[in-house]
Amino acid sequence: MIDLMPRLDETSGEALYMQLYRYIRDEIATGRIPANERLPSIRTLSAYLGVSRSPVALAYEQLLAEGYVNSRPRSGLYAAELDTSASLQAQAEAAAERSSVSPSPKRAYHASQDEPIRYDFGYGSVDIASFPLAKWRRLMNRCLLPENSRLLLYGDLQGEPELRAEIAAYLHHMRGVRCQPEQIVVGAGTYHSLDLLFQLLREDVVCMASEEAVNDGVKALFGQFRFDCRPLQLESDGICLEELQASGAQAVYVTPSHQFPYGMTLSAGKRLKLLQWAKERRAYIVENDYDGEFRYNGRPIPSLHSLDDDGRVIYVGTFSRALTPSFRLSYLVLPPALLARFRSRRHSYDQLASPIFQKTQQLFMQSGDFGRHVRKMRSVYHKKRDALLQAVRDAFPAGVEMIGADSGLHLLLVVRGDKDEAELVRAAAREGVGVYPASAYRLRPEADEAPTVLLGFGGLSETDIREGIGLLAGAWKMESSLNK
Repeated sequence: MIDLMPRLDETSGEALYMQLYRYIRDEIATGRIPANERLPSIRTLSAYLGVSRSPVALAYEQLLAEGYVNSRPRSGLYAAELDTSASLQAQAEAAAERSSVSPSPKRAYHASQDEPIRYDFGYGSVDIASFPLAKWRRLMNRCLLPENSRLLLYGDLQGEPELRAEIAAYLHHMRGVRCQPEQIVVGAGTYHSLDLLFQLLREDVVCMASEEAVNDGVKALFGQFRFDCRPLQLESDGICLEELQASGAQAVYVTPSHQFPYGMTLSAGKRLKLLQWAKERRAYIVENDYDGEFRYNGRPIPSLHSLDDDGRVIYVGTFSRALTPSFRLSYLVLPPALLARFRSRRHSYDQLASPIFQKTQQLFMQSGDFGRHVRKMRSVYHKKRDALLQAVRDAFPAGVEMIGADSGLHLLLVVRGDKDEAELVRAAAREGVGVYPASAYRLRPEADEAPTVLLGFGGLSETDIREGIGLLAGAWKMESSLNK
């Protein structure tokens, strides 16, 4: 069963069911939803999209009436096998034309104190206990059969073609990204992908605007490439566009789905204005879709790339959050101009991602197991997030504020009291709890910002979360109902 990512606009004047109907119809007509693919149930899709069941039911009824889907007793709705008539073929070609290109020091999120850390709220951790190790091992063993011996050699510099095809399909269904496999360049982790991207951008970009807070690896890359970096103030709905307009930048780096580390989501209005800025300035938007798979409240938000009709957005993605960071698998979706530049310089780059890991991930995606795993982990992390929210409410009846909790695997805790960030971190470490200062991620100091610490929850059990927060309240000398 696939995930659907329609753009639903409640202000457009068109009924939601018609918007959903047209989206699914076009996906089936163009083959992006393959024939005989099962569609989500009415209940599942309405819950996922954050709408009532009525518009989903009406859309499905219309699709049934027009023959785009078939109903199978006690099984559900499936995409129909369509006659590739001239009209449908024209639709498919038009859709393909819109996105086609020619084929072809210890980081701050780790514990750095001398004290042993039992409860590490670092943002880089994931739930390894839920990783499907046996299934992954079976798939990897298939990759090591004699017929796959080519995987023991150097791989395709752009990444294994079969994996790129799976990534393109996944991005379309899960994040609304329209791209061809030929636009994708596989990398060995986000920082490797960004390093490659910044090499490609150097001749176009002197001034790089960025959210005023980024993770430490991105901050290091800005320094390495000596961009004239212009930090942009973060507002409740994302970057300050007035500062961007005045920056003179030729590119901007953003994490619109879940800003790191402050957690806000770039609003729909700002997304459109940002795209207009890029179009007018012929500038690039580097979209790091950080934590885009894990949203807990509200309707799922399509990527910024999905709204781009002018080839100005460069999409950066990773499997580290959905799987495990150790696999070092990431990817770029390059617009045509940068793809041509990459291909002209192929001899200058190495493919650092293991072909065996790439093939295993391709098989994992092809079987449908990856999509099921992401949905499972969304539920796992949702429960952990809820456990963290409740633990903080119980432990800190007053004096703290939680921000950025609607998506992702971390939130921020603003602590109002007589301790600064460094004192909060040291006091927590003495109790065996690892928390991390938000100011470490800023590109410019903010003298009047309240002490704020980052709490990642992906790698902790719900029990550990509750125990760790209870210790935190004691370390900070705040009364905790958890410890009564």
